[in-house]
Amino acid sequence: MSERPLWGNSMTEQAYPDALQPQYRMHWYTIERVLGQGGFGITYLARDTNLDQLVAIKEYLPVEVVARGEDGRVRSRGEGQRERYRWGLDRFIQEARTLARFDHPNIVRVHSVFEFNGTAYMVMRFEEGENLGTLLERRGSLPEKDLLRVLLPILDGLELVHNAGFIHRDIKPDNIHIRADGSPVLLDFGSARHALGKSRTLTILVAPGYAPFEQYYSSADNQGPWTDIYGLGATCYRAIAGTQPLDAITRSKGILGSTREVLVPARTVGSGRYSSQLLAAVDHALEFAEKNRPQTVSEWRRELLGEARAPSAPPAAPEPPAVPAPGKVAPAGDAPLVVPPQAAPVAHNAAPAVPAAAARSGWSGVRAPIAWAIAGAVAGAIAIAVFALIPTPSGLEREQKIAESKQQIEMERKRLDEERKRDEEKRRQDELARKRFEEQLKQEEIKRRQDEQTRLAEQKKLDEERQRVEEQQRKFAARSKPPATPATKPPPQPVIATRPPPPILPLDPEPEAPPVVALAKPKPSPQAEQLARGEGALARREYEKAYEILTPLAQGGNTRAQVKLAEMYASGLGVNRNYNQAYIWYSLAARGGSTTAPAERDRVAARLQPAEIRQADTVVENWRAR
Repeated sequence: MSERPLWGNSMTEQAYPDALQPQYRMHWYTIERVLGQGGFGITYLARDTNLDQLVAIKEYLPVEVVARGEDGRVRSRGEGQRERYRWGLDRFIQEARTLARFDHPNIVRVHSVFEFNGTAYMVMRFEEGENLGTLLERRGSLPEKDLLRVLLPILDGLELVHNAGFIHRDIKPDNIHIRADGSPVLLDFGSARHALGKSRTLTILVAPGYAPFEQYYSSADNQGPWTDIYGLGATCYRAIAGTQPLDAITRSKGILGSTREVLVPARTVGSGRYSSQLLAAVDHALEFAEKNRPQTVSEWRRELLGEARAPSAPPAAPEPPAVPAPGKVAPAGDAPLVVPPQAAPVAHNAAPAVPAAAARSGWSGVRAPIAWAIAGAVAGAIAIAVFALIPTPSGLEREQKIAESKQQIEMERKRLDEERKRDEEKRRQDELARKRFEEQLKQEEIKRRQDEQTRLAEQKKLDEERQRVEEQQRKFAARSKPPATPATKPPPQPVIATRPPPPILPLDPEPEAPPVVALAKPKPSPQAEQLARGEGALARREYEKAYEILTPLAQGGNTRAQVKLAEMYASGLGVNRNYNQAYIWYSLAARGGSTTAPAERDRVAARLQPAEIRQADTVVENWRAR
């Protein structure tokens, strides 16, 4: 059991009122101070007293639905919040176990996870150094060479996470840590929390300027590696421009309201100081529509290194295009358009309506097939009308230009149709993946319930067998007790006055019969009485009383009490379910000679990480050494 926190008017309480206090102990971890707090949890600096090293511990604490009591335990704010909280807690534990499988030098290392205080705690490696956000505040910007030294290793680690089916969802300078040797590490995967609503979609508390538009309004179906790529692009923009980019909501008002981009591109703010390929890759990562960004980390890495040319970025500012001089070439979409003197105003108004120009200006973020059809029809009509006014030397040349214009419009239409089909196929694949994931969760829940029913049936069978044995012992003790022998006195003999009899030679005396002694039932020892009381309380489901009785017996080396205490931790009877504690008590009982403990210890070990088992074995060795 942990020590009760010292709640008082302290600096930690004032700055982080929901945090555990310094010197609070959990297993072999001692809290030293708070590193930070978000909407879903608090991160502490703690000391692992078992291995004598500093660790970072993240506590799952969604303050929206839970509150901490005076005893340090976390409880839901109402009955209606309990299921939501438990679902999110299970996802937190599952995420920690998944991240623990990643061993990459640029991804934060997760050591273990355990349940305590009615919530869960993720133990991570503590990294010395400072985060990139603090470094940029001090230096303003980073040269291209230093920026790539930070960015490329993070891309390698993030690609590993993406290939495993996870995305970070909160990449920003504050979550990139620079170690003392200059190497970067990506932190705080816990920010990408599952929402606690009934829809169970993925969401985060977005960081303005670093979160793309799909994180503000859409479900997890629209989020993927391209979401993290936007965050990385925004982080690079901050290092180039000295200020973070405009947030996605502000950009959406400009793009959707006037078909004009309001974000000044990186190729403008970094011109002359950074390579064109880096600036083009950053602008590509900051595309407003998710389908226009690089879709994978490897694709974006090739653009950064100059192995692939990024598409052109949006215009630098919402200035109206200049009207071309008569007879000159004016850009309209992907193909040049010759503008005669009388057609200049028409070309000025027609340019934004061509689908290619609209795609670059942000309309691709609005998935509206009907709008595209109308835009294509209007573009075709305007193009034909413009060419009808062109004075040409001959009708043949005029017909040729009309045919070329129609061909370009048809090619653009086909391109848009193919893009729409790819989007539909991607949505279909994402929907299938989501259904498979939900089915997997459902099967895991069914298996958990079956395991719980099996455990309860086995526990009931054990209790019945124990009661039967105790009843047989009582009957045997009653039958073996001999009846008491009453003491009798010989009747008084009459006194007769006679002369003394002649002397009689002494004979060998007959051996006396051994006295009959009533066998008394041995009185049980105080420890046996305590054990019987504890087991009786456990059978009556008085779990708190059983825990109070069995704990000192188990600590004193009673193997049977150790087994019972391990069963309580493994099943969550009166205490938080804790497979780590169950493993420790089963191990101690096995070393004390229990024949049933080894098999139960191996069954619990299957639910633990290798690092947790090693730490638990160390605790057992230290315990036995005492």
